[in-house]
Amino acid sequence: MDSLNNLWKPDYLLNIELIDTQHRGFFDICLTANMLCETGRRSKIQLQELIHILYRMRGYAFKHFHTEEALLLDYNYPKLYTHLRLHDQFLASFQVFTEEIHGHFSENKTPDPAVVLTCAEHINEYVVNWWGDHILTADKEFSEFILAQKKRKT
Repeated sequence: MDSLNNLWKPDYLLNIELIDTQHRGFFDICLTANMLCETGRRSKIQLQELIHILYRMRGYAFKHFHTEEALLLDYNYPKLYTHLRLHDQFLASFQVFTEEIHGHFSENKTPDPAVVLTCAEHINEYVVNWWGDHILTADKEFSEFILAQKKRKT
């Protein structure tokens, strides 16, 4: 995966402009994580770089989920609770990643670049796969509901 085109797929379009824009924004962050992994295969990468990307991913997910959940509330989406749980599970994965990183590295040890790379690859693979699957299943389902609601109003 060396370009955004390999991460973002036209199948991910929901035809809800704000959500599509935010989804692409998240894949931009994933591309940055992917580039960090590529760099780590050729040379040393720093733990701080991984933590920065993890911070960006988590923050962006919070922002996006807030936007998406507000939209689902506005349209009285019948599967809102199920969708919220999926978002909560994704956000909980960041706590697991943080614990994983903490388990490998302490303030007294110099981080091993190979272990940093392994963590980066694990996180990136999980996030890209989760995000793609989530859009193609749960998000597609709510977008169909919302688009049908919009048609009825016109």
